[in-house]
Amino acid sequence: MHNPPPYPSRNVHYLLGLPFDAVTLDQAVAHIRMATQTRSPCFFSTPNLNFLIASQTNAAFRQSVVDSDLSLADGMPIVWLAKLLAIPLPGRVAGSDVFEALRQTPQGGHKIKVYFFGGPPGVAQRAAEKINAENAGMVCVGYETPGFGSVEDMSSAATLEKINTSGAEFLVVALGAVKGQAWILHNRAQLTVPVVSHLGAVVNFVAGNVQRAPLWMQKTGLEWLWRVKEEPGLWARYFNDGVALCKLMPSVATMAVKNRFGKRASILR
Repeated sequence: MHNPPPYPSRNVHYLLGLPFDAVTLDQAVAHIRMATQTRSPCFFSTPNLNFLIASQTNAAFRQSVVDSDLSLADGMPIVWLAKLLAIPLPGRVAGSDVFEALRQTPQGGHKIKVYFFGGPPGVAQRAAEKINAENAGMVCVGYETPGFGSVEDMSSAATLEKINTSGAEFLVVALGAVKGQAWILHNRAQLTVPVVSHLGAVVNFVAGNVQRAPLWMQKTGLEWLWRVKEEPGLWARYFNDGVALCKLMPSVATMAVKNRFGKRASILR
């Protein structure tokens, strides 16, 4: 039986139907690290602009974020929209930054046991080897590349038993956002791994298959340009998300006016 999570109550704000926890990177890392040590359940999602756009028409995908124990603003467009709507988010908390922080050796020396599930052929193995070659804050206790089947095909009893018996404390899923979130919800009740998240790019980053953007590009919202350079196939996704965001902006602008003038009116009364 899982222990109850030793965390304060969540401070959640909604942006176009998606919840976002008002936490900093350090707070998110502390929350997740504690969950691994106490084996408290923590399914955390990292919605970015692609999540936000897809969730407008995919109710099940949107619900997967709503059902998360922690939802982090992974993307500068999310932060910009939150500022426009006067939503008090501290800033961007990227899933890749969370993983890298957890990868560092913490005080007390507890090494987080991680399991990689997904990614292109051979990439999860290389990521596992790199993690285990380090003397840092993680050890990889298993990996699997399930291919391109359905959620059900990737959810066999043997697959779940392999994950559960590995002793993993952190399951990193990389199947594509929609399928990855669906896989987690489909199997959440059968998984004994306390911390689970879909972190699609992390396996590639750790393996060195894809290089992450320079810090200045991450902070200025230009990381997508670097990602297209590294993975040219992503250009269509970014283009479509940008077009969809432009279509949403009139509604966003209306909400921004209501939020700001509504607050001012309540103060004057």
